[in-house]
Amino acid sequence: MQIFLVILSLALLIFLCFKGVPIFFSAMISGIFLLLTAGMNPIEHLTTTYVKGLSGYFGQFFFIFVLGSLFGKLTDISGAADAIAKTIIDKLGDKFIIPSILIAGAVLTYGGVSVFVCMFTLYPLMVSLFKRGDISRTLIPAVYFSGAGTFTGMMPGSPQIQNLMPGQILGTPATAAFVPGLIAAAFEAVLVFGFMIWYANRCKKKGMHFEMTEKDRAMLELKQGKELPSFLIALIPMIILLVVLNVFKFSAEVALFVGFISALIFYFKQIPWKEIWKHLSDGTKDGTGSLFNTSAVVGFGSLVQATPAFTTLIGAITGIGGSPLIASGLAVTILAGVCGSGSGGLGIILPVIRDYFVPLGVNVEALHRVSALASLGLDSLPHNGLVVSVLNVTENDHKHSYFPIFITTCVVPLITLVFMVILFYLFGMA
Repeated sequence: MQIFLVILSLALLIFLCFKGVPIFFSAMISGIFLLLTAGMNPIEHLTTTYVKGLSGYFGQFFFIFVLGSLFGKLTDISGAADAIAKTIIDKLGDKFIIPSILIAGAVLTYGGVSVFVCMFTLYPLMVSLFKRGDISRTLIPAVYFSGAGTFTGMMPGSPQIQNLMPGQILGTPATAAFVPGLIAAAFEAVLVFGFMIWYANRCKKKGMHFEMTEKDRAMLELKQGKELPSFLIALIPMIILLVVLNVFKFSAEVALFVGFISALIFYFKQIPWKEIWKHLSDGTKDGTGSLFNTSAVVGFGSLVQATPAFTTLIGAITGIGGSPLIASGLAVTILAGVCGSGSGGLGIILPVIRDYFVPLGVNVEALHRVSALASLGLDSLPHNGLVVSVLNVTENDHKHSYFPIFITTCVVPLITLVFMVILFYLFGMA
């Protein structure tokens, strides 16, 4: 019965998120329900257990979120992200519109640009190209997510939060499980590219065409005439960030800071210095806002851990499939779906994985890579904040645009997760 009530509180959390209740209030309401049904004092545990869980996570990942957001802000206001995306798209040409956008999104996010910032870079380019190729604009969200929000987040060496968090908590490098991780990423990329190209062609055959909106026209006019850095200059800070993180093995915070300073130097001519403090302030707010939302969910997770049912629940999870690796992948996947956030799911379950699963003898590098991939599966269910934001920004809705998003960001990652676990067994790492 106690386990059922824990699951019910999780169901309440996801229901409130679906209804659009802000994540902090969803976590608080669900937490109070959890504590009351467990016979625990809500005031005592909210002011101690919840606050410690929230503040501990907030402090641990503060610089990663903020510096990552600031780095993305500089690539945006300088036009560096535009320069990289435009060069890739121009080189591939009109015959390869979908693949070129996917590659551009992948390069930007693997280079350290946040998925949210990447959206505002690629959107104007997608509108222009979709118009040229007469591709339905209902596919814009799915094409964007497919390139920027799938395989690059779980690839070894990626500076995205889904790859950095397991390293922070498990003590593993960003390049953990390098060879099987790259194979799995390539496998996922092939499935994503193949599906999106097929689906776009299918939509064309069904008679779906591009329809320009007034917002599209205004946005394209705004982007015209902007001075951009060269492709090489735009890439240098991203390369420096990746080298510091993966070659010199500095911490994620140091690598992001070096990337930020490099961006200030190399994008010097294109940065609007008169408004620099406003932009940096906006970047800081974006980073801390995203971090706080994730921390609020982690605080809820700390309440779950404080309940008497938690030990029983852990026993049930560790018994799934007889393998800590499989159990961890399933646990991260489920919690990422519940939270509507990959980082939120990781924040709740990774400390549990570290304390309960690692002592069982599982390979921590394999655990790192499985956790990173699993966090990018069900996290993009309809209630995910970024999914909702992208649909709003692109003037689309769930009814017409969500199906291909679901296939590329939920179904394909789950298939890849199965493939990755098999790989680890073949590599002797499971």
